[in-house]
Amino acid sequence: MGSQWLLPLRLIVLFLWAYCMQAHAASASASASHSGGTLKARDDAPSTADFLRRSFPAVIVLGDYVYIDGGEVSQLYDGRNGSAQQPSYPANGTLSISLKTSWTNASVVFKQSAKAAPRLNQQAIFGDPSGSAFYIWGGAMPYFGQPPPLEIWRFAADGNGGGAWAKETPRGGTVVELTKSVRASQFAYTQSKDVAYFLGGYANAHTDTSVTGDTYLALPGLMAFNMTSRELTNSSSTGLGRFGTLVGASAQYVPFGPAGVLLFLGGGEAPVATTYGGWNGVDFNSLSLYDISTGKWYSQPTTGSRPTRRERFCAVGAQGPNKTYEIFLYGGVDMQASRSSDEVYVLSLPGFVFFKAAGSSTGRADHGCALVGRRQLLSVGGTDGFLGFPGSLLDPDPWRNGLGVFDMSRMVWADRYAADAAPYESPSVVAEWYSQGGAKSVAWANADVQKLFAETAPPGNSPDPTRTPSGTPSPSDPASTDPLPSSGSNIGAIVGGVVGGLAALAVVGFAVYRYRRSKARDKRGTGDGTADTGSAELPGTATTRWGQRKNVSEEHWGQLESHAPQELPGHPPAELPSSHGFSEMVSPHGQSELPDMAAAPRT
Repeated sequence: MGSQWLLPLRLIVLFLWAYCMQAHAASASASASHSGGTLKARDDAPSTADFLRRSFPAVIVLGDYVYIDGGEVSQLYDGRNGSAQQPSYPANGTLSISLKTSWTNASVVFKQSAKAAPRLNQQAIFGDPSGSAFYIWGGAMPYFGQPPPLEIWRFAADGNGGGAWAKETPRGGTVVELTKSVRASQFAYTQSKDVAYFLGGYANAHTDTSVTGDTYLALPGLMAFNMTSRELTNSSSTGLGRFGTLVGASAQYVPFGPAGVLLFLGGGEAPVATTYGGWNGVDFNSLSLYDISTGKWYSQPTTGSRPTRRERFCAVGAQGPNKTYEIFLYGGVDMQASRSSDEVYVLSLPGFVFFKAAGSSTGRADHGCALVGRRQLLSVGGTDGFLGFPGSLLDPDPWRNGLGVFDMSRMVWADRYAADAAPYESPSVVAEWYSQGGAKSVAWANADVQKLFAETAPPGNSPDPTRTPSGTPSPSDPASTDPLPSSGSNIGAIVGGVVGGLAALAVVGFAVYRYRRSKARDKRGTGDGTADTGSAELPGTATTRWGQRKNVSEEHWGQLESHAPQELPGHPPAELPSSHGFSEMVSPHGQSELPDMAAAPRT
């Protein structure tokens, strides 16, 4: 019987081998050039006509350039995308856009640098104190890829929009901390001038090699990377909410108090052992604060037009001219309205008051933002996740090249960057609030928090959020006046990832993987994409491929049962009703697209 099947099996293997070799040869011979505006091969910066979507990018400004790194790109090939199974591809290089001259999102010119670092989605990106380099940390592999080793990579800019990548050599205790750490995705990150901070996010088999199977971990702990000493430390986040975890949130370093304060916005919280989407949204009625000088956590109430609960939005901060600090929030997944938000909100400190910008733009999440020039928020990429997979990646972006520019002083959107924009001033609604005595109405959580925001942090602690292109003056010193408003306003990649005669095995393995994931999710979830987090049980340790115990299994597994005393109560439980319609699923590229609400949930 075995001999009867031998010849057919050989023929199948030879056929698969020949097919893959032919496809590989076709992709290898493809050209990355453009002819008549038609894309001949995949490009990290396709023509405006061929561009569809850029998702999960990281964005940062260094000197006269804004850099875009990581994520995926969706584009047309001879007028069509060609693949619903893999509609996007990881970006191969690092892009930059000059901020020296003005441009529109149709005329913008991208410069590309080769990338030696891993290609990841939803990375953290943070600037070196020198102002001439940036680092990346964390992130997830697209399309179920195998995560790379846990490393820190550094991009050294050349001053002309280019640069080179190199692996950062750990020093001292950083070597130990790296072996104990777990790479996460959808974490909150920010930085002072010298220190980068990371909190929360989730880990699974697509973010870190130590996590196996269908495990999802909502990671507690506040990590800090000192870019001067190159030391990496991990401290407890007990005191943050109920579990010390946050997923899909945003963090901002704000220049108040002796050493600055870390402010955390939005996202969701969950027990350490969770399921994808098994976190409860954190509202904006109060905000979690971390005093860097004392290591204490606080919760401060807010007022005004607060945003609805949301995650995966972007946030940019700007120093006002009169001791105020404004944080602008754009987009994200609105968990209460079950949609991708098109809204912009501004939070003004020290008033802890929210304002909503008038008008609308386009709903998007999983985008990157940066403050460019003096007063403009640049939004890069993003998708409407509620279109599901692959719809959210095939839906053409209403903004050309995925770029939108928001004037933070006038609170209006535009399709162009203005290199000669005036210095930042607080929006008129913010200025009016302070001029009418709004600061006197702040209900401080306690005297300690009030004292923190009564003084500004030393200027040397802060990054330069209003870094402007060379030759332009800097904004006025924020500490020179009282906090009152001023007057006035891989080319041709093979779909499926099969190589040679192993194609059949890969397909079978993927089918088994999807079946096991489906069965496991059916046992864990409620069937509608939400999770019964109350029934989650914590194992004694996290399963690792090296048998090591990592931070998540040593210091933090017991946080559900034993919390250290908090300065103030954490966020109140924010359970979503069963009819909220929010049903996140894991897409084939390992990221967090949302399924079509009219279709059956994907598993």
